[in-house]
Amino acid sequence: MANGEARSRTQKIFSALIPLVVLGIIWIAPPPAGLSLQAWKMFAIFAATILGILLQPLPSGAVMILGVVLTVFTGVLSEAKALSGFANGTVWLIFCAYIISIGFVKTGLGRRIAYKLISWLGGSSLGIAYALGVSDLIMAPAMPSVTARAGGVIFPIVRSINTAMGSEPGPTGKKIGNFLIMTCFLYATVTGAMFLTGMAANPLCAELAKKTLKLEITWGGWALAALVPGLICFVATPLLLFWLIKPEMKRTAEVREMGEKNLREMGPMNGKEWALTVIFILALAGWGTSFYTRLSATTVALGGVGLLFLSGVVSWKDVLREHAAWDTLIWFGAIISLANGLSDLGFIKWLTAQLSGAFAGWPWLATFVALGLFYIYIHYAFATASGHTAAVYAPFIAAAVAAGAPPMMVAICFGIFTNLMWGLTEYGGGPGPIYFSQGYYERPAFYRLNLAVTTMNVAIMFIVGIPWWKFINLY
Repeated sequence: MANGEARSRTQKIFSALIPLVVLGIIWIAPPPAGLSLQAWKMFAIFAATILGILLQPLPSGAVMILGVVLTVFTGVLSEAKALSGFANGTVWLIFCAYIISIGFVKTGLGRRIAYKLISWLGGSSLGIAYALGVSDLIMAPAMPSVTARAGGVIFPIVRSINTAMGSEPGPTGKKIGNFLIMTCFLYATVTGAMFLTGMAANPLCAELAKKTLKLEITWGGWALAALVPGLICFVATPLLLFWLIKPEMKRTAEVREMGEKNLREMGPMNGKEWALTVIFILALAGWGTSFYTRLSATTVALGGVGLLFLSGVVSWKDVLREHAAWDTLIWFGAIISLANGLSDLGFIKWLTAQLSGAFAGWPWLATFVALGLFYIYIHYAFATASGHTAAVYAPFIAAAVAAGAPPMMVAICFGIFTNLMWGLTEYGGGPGPIYFSQGYYERPAFYRLNLAVTTMNVAIMFIVGIPWWKFINLY
């Protein structure tokens, strides 16, 4: 025990020292040609902060606050600039979506949706997969935490099904457990990509696109762009996994009965479930019609939260207990402040020029595809989608647009890729540790299946998405 604690302390010390060393090296080095000293110092702080997020010497929120503090105390940013991210509407959109998600968990509406769909579609292994996927898809607009959605709502149901079918990790996993575990894990990458509020990093992409390309990505615009290629990915994901994994159980009438039994135990929908259903539909309608109503997605979300409080579906005490929402509010506000600092001081413009030079003379489509593939597969080096997005999303989309690629198409497509990429590994996104730790897979098999499905979905986005985006006038 003592040796383990000593190793843990040593790891934390090294995890803290590495960002500090990197900060110091960049800080004292002369800035590259064409870059101001202030922009170079801003990059030093930003790079050290991102390393801190990856290495985790402290929780992400604490690392972000330290990054903001450094910008003020070193004079790189003014206090107002350093704190500007916390006044950003996108930060509050994602915070409100977290509050709406509390209602799905607290009332049990998320589980009810899943059990209802299982009672309809649970007669086969593919039917179960699609039932759980549709459940995830329905909740995605209001649950930006894929960890809460895929890990907190869907996973316990998957685990119950596997136990009921006698399909535990090991030899019996071949019955159905291996298939359901992998399908539900990778489904979260697709459902998160379908909506602006489907994953915490999506609004960050929208905000960075607004800052970098002067684009306003609406909730409805994102959903329309993702609709056709996203639905094809949704249908194809379990089909490919079914072919690769070959579950032994094809017919599963017992699971349908289990869904019906759980619904009976839950009883009829109560008043709070009905209230949440109405509020959720109103929020979807508000987000989807913002082009006509001129109400921003944040305004609609704030209105929905107000109705949740008035109806008693969610209490303020519930919000205070939702640690993920407050953590997101802090790191999201901080990362936007830091990203804005990089942009305002000219670092993003300089980095874009360097990237554009590497692709000089390439057709815009080739540049777009090359940058997209690079953006996705370098995620093996990142432990969070948000850290990856903050580090490279802005210069990559700017370089693609500089090559002639259509700005709105590029911004949304790279936002979609931000979701697909974290399914490559068990450490790349929140649900990964939950699903991988069950023991159904060794890493080599887990990585092979993730790579196969992610690559298929990326190909669908390029092959189907580009003509679809042309059809809906994104270019």
